[in-house]
Amino acid sequence: MATDAQPRKNYTQFLLPAFIGLALVYFIVLAKGAIFPFILSAALAYVISPVIKYFEVRGIKRTYAVAGLYLGAGVLVFTVFYLLFHFLSFDLESLQQSWPTYAERIQQFFLNLNAKMTRNYPFLASLKMAQKLDHLLEAAPQFILGLLPAVSLLFIVPFITFFMLLGGSGIIDYALDHIPARHAEIVLHIASRIDGSLGNYLRGILTEAFIIFLIAFTGLLLFDLNYASVIAILIGISSLVPYLGAIVGAVISSIVAYLQFDSVVPVFKILLFFAGIRFFDDWFLQPYIMKKAVALNPAIILLALMAGGEIGGLWGVLFSIPVTCIVKEILQIAIELQETEFRWKPKPEPTRISIPYT
Repeated sequence: MATDAQPRKNYTQFLLPAFIGLALVYFIVLAKGAIFPFILSAALAYVISPVIKYFEVRGIKRTYAVAGLYLGAGVLVFTVFYLLFHFLSFDLESLQQSWPTYAERIQQFFLNLNAKMTRNYPFLASLKMAQKLDHLLEAAPQFILGLLPAVSLLFIVPFITFFMLLGGSGIIDYALDHIPARHAEIVLHIASRIDGSLGNYLRGILTEAFIIFLIAFTGLLLFDLNYASVIAILIGISSLVPYLGAIVGAVISSIVAYLQFDSVVPVFKILLFFAGIRFFDDWFLQPYIMKKAVALNPAIILLALMAGGEIGGLWGVLFSIPVTCIVKEILQIAIELQETEFRWKPKPEPTRISIPYT
């Protein structure tokens, strides 16, 4: 009887962790709207934590380090917003006044194009592109206004992040102290691998997006393009998604340039400018900034972006690559364990050395 009780004891010890895990997943599904700011805050705290550790290992108390970082970041953000405020206020006010004219010109351009295309290709009339364009132009202001609630995240996320930074790695240390000792080593190994790849990627992509924002903002100002600050901010945000920043900048800037100058020459110059940004990003910026980040095949990146958009919309696209980095590291560790523990990988054959006859 004692031998039968032992396996039952080994299985029952997993009932409570499994129940807690399922309850946590169910709670996240039900309250995903409330959980999302905490996910963003955890990501921000993860990116900032190396800065806090840098001061903490030099004898500065964690509370003072976090407070000093927030004070310095607050001054920097206030300065940046103060400098951009004049550009943004003027651009947004100008956009509000000129949007009806722009919308009418865009509509007229596509109506003429649609009429020309339907004359040459009658089957395109069934697509009803004119009606779809009218609906899109009417929905554009509502879509922009619908993004305003997301501005509240700019205040909620830093507030939550502050207390996460104060807590430090307390939750992780608590979890490590309460897992079986035989599993602690592999858990630490997985955490260190994920921390190395994911941390480098997140810090690299934020640095890359900021540099592209500065280059785009400076270039659009030199082109004397309307709404340069608004377009540059959109480019910087969209650069958080691989390959998207330059594409968004080229499309929006080309439309604005054509409507502003009523000529194809400025559009051509702007397309060359963003092609240069794309070349600089691919051949210089990414290899330098992202050299320590996990390498992903472009096909895997595209699949991850499409799957993220299908699952979580815009935020799914934004978090698809970090999640892919985590999954890749876990899969690599799992394969390494299979090769070492179960000897899936055959032993390498001894290298044959051929000595030429002399």
